[in-house]
Amino acid sequence: MQTTLLDHPEQLAGYRQLSDPLADDAVAALVAEQGPDEARRMFEVLTRNVEWSHESFPASLAGYWDACDRLPETTDWEQIRLANAFFLDHGPKFLVFLYYKSLPLLYTCANGAKVLGRTGRLAHDAQQIQVFTRRIAETGQFLLAVMAPGALQPGGPGIRMIQKVRLIHAAIRHFIGQNDWDAATLGVPVNQEDMALTLMTFSVALTDALEQFGLHEPPERQEAFFHTWSAIGHTLGVSPDLLPAELQQGRQLLECILNRQSAPSEDGQLLTQALLEFARKIMPADFKAAPEHLMRHLIGARRAQMLGVSAGPGCLGLGVPLFLRGLFGVGEHLEDRVQEPLHVFIDLFSRQLMHKMVGYFDSYKQQHFAVPAAFQDAWQ
Repeated sequence: MQTTLLDHPEQLAGYRQLSDPLADDAVAALVAEQGPDEARRMFEVLTRNVEWSHESFPASLAGYWDACDRLPETTDWEQIRLANAFFLDHGPKFLVFLYYKSLPLLYTCANGAKVLGRTGRLAHDAQQIQVFTRRIAETGQFLLAVMAPGALQPGGPGIRMIQKVRLIHAAIRHFIGQNDWDAATLGVPVNQEDMALTLMTFSVALTDALEQFGLHEPPERQEAFFHTWSAIGHTLGVSPDLLPAELQQGRQLLECILNRQSAPSEDGQLLTQALLEFARKIMPADFKAAPEHLMRHLIGARRAQMLGVSAGPGCLGLGVPLFLRGLFGVGEHLEDRVQEPLHVFIDLFSRQLMHKMVGYFDSYKQQHFAVPAAFQDAWQ
């Protein structure tokens, strides 16, 4: 990656006008062949279903499937193996960090949040909570799908998930771009800068969150995880210029984009309230403040304030143990552990929260939250 890009962050402005020609051309051809209504229906199938097949889509997409059916030639498969083992150790925690750090960081970026709001897939509306929970499931499902052992082999389930998400991004660009969208000011919907930011929140933000909870992993494991996500980003259509070679460069890119794009916005605050509303759906009424505590701890007070997340009473060190005690019914036993490091609590919290999330999603017939067998065995 060119160091001048970080030395002169204003150069990132040009990437807001760049998209993903391969996927965009595939969507344009599909719309021309099938018509906009049928194309919308097909993309609804993609967003609603975990399992799907290439054969269920028109032959005009064959070139697209073939062009992005594998990671780049530069992929180091030993690094992928190390990343799989790393995720196996921390996967449930990474899901927690995804919902309480990665997504909120994205919501602080006003222009990108406007895209999410415009799609209507993350509405803050009690009548549309199923739409919102489906979106949460999609995000977590993507993380699990690409990090399962063997999933990123050519044509593997992780690759198919990447192809799916890349096509959905192009569909959003196509259909939003036809409406009243100020691309000159906001950038192209799901542009290169926004895609790079999302990639950094799925990689850098997750490993950094471990450190925030006192979990210190060897640099080589963190670098392997970052290398894997850089390879995933390549297959997702992110520009090579925005794929740093090392974790520290990725950390700098993440902060650079956040500093450029972060600002309070109505869309960001509504998205955050919807996320917190969902979190409370699977938490006891007495501990409704716990999500805010975790979010503020993970993204910092300044950015939390942008999202309308106030400090509230108490502090994280007290709130998390009390929250866990009430949520998981461990009662007096937990009182003997409140002096232990915070990572004890995030480990217990993440595993139990994942069990509750799976049950919550599966209660809706329209969305099944699939956990790969390798993870089921490891996480019980």
